[in-house]
Amino acid sequence: MDQTTGHPPSVQRSPGIQVELRPEMPVVLQIPRDGAKYSSKIVGVEPYKYIIAKMPLAPGIRSMIFPGQGLTLKSECDGIIYGFDTEILHAILRPAALLLLAYPMSTEKIELRRHKRLSCLLPVRLQNPFAHTLAFMVDISLGGCRLVVDKNDTGGILNVMAGDEVTILSLHEVFGDDGLRAIIANTAQKNQKAFFGAAFTGNDPDHGRRVAAFLERIAALIKDQKGG
Repeated sequence: MDQTTGHPPSVQRSPGIQVELRPEMPVVLQIPRDGAKYSSKIVGVEPYKYIIAKMPLAPGIRSMIFPGQGLTLKSECDGIIYGFDTEILHAILRPAALLLLAYPMSTEKIELRRHKRLSCLLPVRLQNPFAHTLAFMVDISLGGCRLVVDKNDTGGILNVMAGDEVTILSLHEVFGDDGLRAIIANTAQKNQKAFFGAAFTGNDPDHGRRVAAFLERIAALIKDQKGG
């Protein structure tokens, strides 16, 4: 097996002035009041002062939108997930529904490092506080994996978005009882399939060892199958 050295994605806390936001960037807004996540988009940014975002179009959302309401904003840019806490400064309903958000004092940055990936086909359980479903792991590396979910298995509803923390569970012999902890880096949909790129976030040594051992087993099986 080709050896790859790497670590789980690094998590850094940086001053708000380093937030890389731009118009038309898709973001996810989470309001602590109900814990739900809403898709939105950046309209404009005035560095050090405020951020303008589209107000999510969801039933009942306006009852939770008022000055002083705190929320969390997450975005993904060039393989890096940014997340920070902010608050609503002002809500505008006309001529367009917009939110004026406070510019963050600090942001959490998760940099996704690239590793050699190996293809696999492993049924796993994907779960977080809002979702619990069968998924298939179709490739894996020391830094993360790619998952596919058949939305027919979820009743057509799957509340998993970029920036979400998830747990990936399989057989005890594969990833142990605790499974693998990851953050969803990107999502895509095609027909009734949902595709997720996940970055592992485990900080304990056992987490990395479980992934490395699994990679070695896959590589050995592939080599034996090819007669190498």
